[in-house]
Amino acid sequence: MSAQGFPEATAARRAIIVLACLGFVATMDLTLTALLIEPMKQEMALTDIDIGLLQGSAFGLAFGIASIPMGRMIDRYSRVRLMTFGLVLWTFAIVGTGLARSFTVLVICRVFLGVVAALLIPAALSLIADLFPAQRRAVMTSVFAMGQATGQAFGILFGGIAFDWLTRQVASQPDALDGLAPWRVLYVSAGAIGALLLIFLLSLREPARQERASDSLSFKAAMQALSEHKSFLVPLLIATIGATVVFQAAHVWSAPLLIRNHGLSPGAFAGWLSAIVLGTGILGALAGGQLAELGRKRAGRAGVLVPALVAAFAIVPLTMYAIVSGVATLAVLLALVLLFSVIIATVSVVAITLNVPNEIRGLALGANVLATGMFGATLSPTLVGFVSSALGGETQLGTAVTAVSAPAALCAALFFYISMRSASSDAAPALSRV
Repeated sequence: MSAQGFPEATAARRAIIVLACLGFVATMDLTLTALLIEPMKQEMALTDIDIGLLQGSAFGLAFGIASIPMGRMIDRYSRVRLMTFGLVLWTFAIVGTGLARSFTVLVICRVFLGVVAALLIPAALSLIADLFPAQRRAVMTSVFAMGQATGQAFGILFGGIAFDWLTRQVASQPDALDGLAPWRVLYVSAGAIGALLLIFLLSLREPARQERASDSLSFKAAMQALSEHKSFLVPLLIATIGATVVFQAAHVWSAPLLIRNHGLSPGAFAGWLSAIVLGTGILGALAGGQLAELGRKRAGRAGVLVPALVAAFAIVPLTMYAIVSGVATLAVLLALVLLFSVIIATVSVVAITLNVPNEIRGLALGANVLATGMFGATLSPTLVGFVSSALGGETQLGTAVTAVSAPAALCAALFFYISMRSASSDAAPALSRV
């Protein structure tokens, strides 16, 4: 039984499964790249600053710059068609990464992947808001986040185990991969997964847009309508930037930390690290959705942000994971950082879908992508690389991670509090004019 105006329950459930798979694919390459960056670095003579540019600036700037136009397109055109085009482009870019022979080509591929991420993730979240009514939206958003978490875990597990196996094959039979390095083969294989998902994405139908007072707004009117929510959105976006800095630092640099500081090979930690990413991703997504809904029931739209505020404060001391001496301690602290980061990300998106009207929801989600991509994802890896170099080089990587992450988490907590206070005084999410 479906709510009035929303798709039938069976169709909505089928759609959320496909969207969760899309989240899987859209995030798989992020952890795959983080895991394989060391062999990429060795073959292509990259520096830590190069790594930061690839993982941060190239991807993050494209992610951020594309977010507003992509958000605008999401509000105006068929999201299913946009996602189909995006997945085709993603497949070509991920295969191109595996076949790249220069740093320039790697950068170009990362730029395309950033643009696609700026489209796929907000479009999927916008669809979820039109597939399910408000009381189910938080939980279904967490299902999509679970798909993202599974993709991240798969990238680590599949990447680590397959990389070690392929490395052994090349050692015994140098021509086993037709001259391709193991890390290159893994990227090409990831592209095949994206191509397979296209079959299922083509089966989706665009749902009717709900909770709209008008069919369309001009860009000027949309921006003016968005500005009416600035007291809620601006501090929320600043908070998500801080939280993204923390998450990206853990995401990008945990594998290099384990390899450099603890002497482990990718295969040696791929199993337990992927289990941490998967477990914290699923638990964080479920907890974030449930806690956001609990906060909504108890304190209205402002209460949705309480779990994000608490999680951000909790992360501050946990950033010590990067400088501890034992692998087991690192694993526990890192798991908690990732868990709270996923809760924050889930709660932040739910807060936007509940506080911003449908006519400008894609634009608001695009603004969230702009903030997290251009400033969070771009800043974090590059900043850690520069701080590490300033402190004395690669041996100071752990100190640099903590020095960047702890203040960022504290900043996130402060601005979540400010956004929460603003949400409590904002009017109900509806456009004041057409």
